[in-house]
Amino acid sequence: MKDLKDLKDKKIIGCVALVVIFFLASFFIYGQRKNKVFKDEYMKNIFVDEEGLEESVQVNEKVEKNSGIKSESAEVPLKKSEVTVEIKGEVKNPKVYTLPQGSIINDLIDKAGGLTVDANILNINRAKVLKNEDLIVIENIKNVEAILQGEANGKLEGGSVSAAKVDSNSNTININTADLSGLMNIDGIGEKTAQKIIDYREANGGFKSIEDIKNVDRIGDKTFEKMKDKISC
Repeated sequence: MKDLKDLKDKKIIGCVALVVIFFLASFFIYGQRKNKVFKDEYMKNIFVDEEGLEESVQVNEKVEKNSGIKSESAEVPLKKSEVTVEIKGEVKNPKVYTLPQGSIINDLIDKAGGLTVDANILNINRAKVLKNEDLIVIENIKNVEAILQGEANGKLEGGSVSAAKVDSNSNTININTADLSGLMNIDGIGEKTAQKIIDYREANGGFKSIEDIKNVDRIGDKTFEKMKDKISC
C-alpha cells in the first residue's frame, strides 16, 4: 500500500516537472521569436534610415546645384564707372553728357558735336581728364578779343575802370564783358539778375545783340527800355 502511494506521488511530481519544463520551454521559444522580430525590425529601421539619409543627401546636392545655377545667372556684370559733366558755350550741342571714366575734354567736345566757328580754345587744355560734375565753358573768341581790347584801352587811358566794364567810346556797359559789380551799375539790375546775365552769356556764348538780354529771366520790355541806351555788346 505504501509502495502504491509512493508511486502515485512520483507520478504527480513527474507531471508537475513536465508542466514546469513545458512552460520554461514555451517561454524560451517565445523569447527567441520576440528577439528575432525585434532584431528584424531594428535592421529594417536601419536600412530605412540609411535610404532616407541618402535621399536627403541627393536632394541637398540637387538644391545646391540649382542654387549655384541661379546665383550664376543672377550675377550682373558691374557697370563701368562713368562721369557726368556739362559743357557750355561755343559747341554745337551744349548740355549735360555722361562719358566713361578717364575721358578727356576733347572727348566731351566731340560728344557735343564739335566746336563752333567762334570757339576760343586758347585757354582750354583738351587733354585734361574729366572729373564727375565738371563744367566746361568754351568762350566766344569775340568776347576774348573785346576783353583784350578793353584792357588795352584801360591801360592807355590810365583809368581805374577797364573797357571790359565800360565802353570808353559810348560810355555804355558791355554786357558781354562786364563782371558782376559792373552789371549791377545798369539801371534795374540787382545782384541776382546780374548773375543770371553772366550765366546766360556763358551758356550761349555771349550776347549777339543787346536785345538778347531780354532772354534773361526777370528782364522784360520795360526793363530793357530803361537800359538799352546804357548797354552794348
